[in-house]
Amino acid sequence: MSLQKFFGDLGASVKGAGKMLVLSRRASLRAVGHDRPLVVLGNGPSLNKTLEEQRERLAGCDLMAVNFAANAPVFSELHPRYYILADPFFFSGKDAENLVKLWRGLAQVDWPMSLLVPVEMRKKAEALVAGNTNINVLTFNAVGVEGFGCFRNMAYGSRLAMPRPRNVLIPAIMCGIWLGYSTIYIAGADHSWMQTIYVDDNNHVVSVQPHFYSDSEQERARVYAEYEGYRLHDIVHSFYVAFRAYHDIRAFADHRGVSIVNITPGDEADFYTTKILK
Repeated sequence: MSLQKFFGDLGASVKGAGKMLVLSRRASLRAVGHDRPLVVLGNGPSLNKTLEEQRERLAGCDLMAVNFAANAPVFSELHPRYYILADPFFFSGKDAENLVKLWRGLAQVDWPMSLLVPVEMRKKAEALVAGNTNINVLTFNAVGVEGFGCFRNMAYGSRLAMPRPRNVLIPAIMCGIWLGYSTIYIAGADHSWMQTIYVDDNNHVVSVQPHFYSDSEQERARVYAEYEGYRLHDIVHSFYVAFRAYHDIRAFADHRGVSIVNITPGDEADFYTTKILK
């Protein structure tokens, strides 16, 4: 290890310890026994192909849906065992069309489902799903830390922190590990960001992130406005953060003996392998 990396990891470990001390809280998510693998259903457009070709195999797995998946008609057919929301926007109470539709869809869940949310969002989540006894709210710490491998294993293993949660897949996979799954499949994880990012005629960075469902005009306008203040190198750096987090997840999964398999058709994300679910 070079001195530069050593001191870099040392600084990151000290910073991470401070973040956990200030931000981390007791999480209610616990490991339980599982005799089926977990499939995290990303919202990329390739999920439609996976649902079409692998529906019978998916029926033999526990499913975890993310973000606005409840807005898709197929949601009520899939009956996911878990649903994860990590972005504070979902608990903002804003009168956005997609957001209102999301919570309306979750209110209609008529099968047992655990809603996974950051610890600081527990009360808001419980209030938003109040009255639906089918939904159990579980919490996790979305505190991103880096540093020495032994420090990360301690932080992640104690459920006090995770790799930097740049996108929802990162807390979704970590929650799958914390729930005790030994095999986790990733579907609909279309990492096509570099192909869809551009600068428009008004010198605004546009990052198009298509989903397996159709976004409303209001949602597209919200995303456009969100990216308006970012510069191109800021967006590219966020991609770096996400892929680095995948490496940290992989190291922790190896440490815990967990197999992570990316089954997204044609995807090149740095998970273990890319193959069809068998």
